[in-house]
Amino acid sequence: MIVKTAPSAQQDAPSRETTEHWLWAAAPDTPLTEDDHPWSGKWLWFAPLSLLDRSWATIRTATEDGLLGYRSKAATLINTRTKSDDTRRPICIYTRDWRNIDDVQRVLTNLRSLGIVDVLLYKTDSDTHRGRYGTGASTFVAPATKMKLIIPKRTREALEHQHAARVQARRTAAARREAPVPKRT
Repeated sequence: MIVKTAPSAQQDAPSRETTEHWLWAAAPDTPLTEDDHPWSGKWLWFAPLSLLDRSWATIRTATEDGLLGYRSKAATLINTRTKSDDTRRPICIYTRDWRNIDDVQRVLTNLRSLGIVDVLLYKTDSDTHRGRYGTGASTFVAPATKMKLIIPKRTREALEHQHAARVQARRTAAARREAPVPKRT
């Protein structure tokens, strides 16, 4: 279980946070201590430092109002990675199931309606846990100002595999239901 602390009045600005690497927000009826979902993923927005506090306030409010995913987080200034861009920090907006393209698209549409026009990348949490970063790690891409998802080839193949597995499982279940029951003597 991942334990997170809710932002306090002092913690609501990532540029002023000095003890935590991330500030978190949750949708209504979603505790910050909730475990990751097996299919969860997140939209990644690399916000410029000059807009970080204001950007986080917008995302935090929209998340807490239930307009985005089930939780969000913003990197603080103490959250740095080797080879990262020191002029930006990631803000992550989570969805429960990356395979639910309608929900992923809904969150993207709401992010754009909040005025976020930058390139947005979507990445599964399983790829993050596997250490997959950089080129080719995105599950979906939303070019700057665009509402449309770009689905890379590896994601299309994974979705097709998932669909084929569900179809096969339904066929197997139907065959079991239709099979004659052997008589007991």
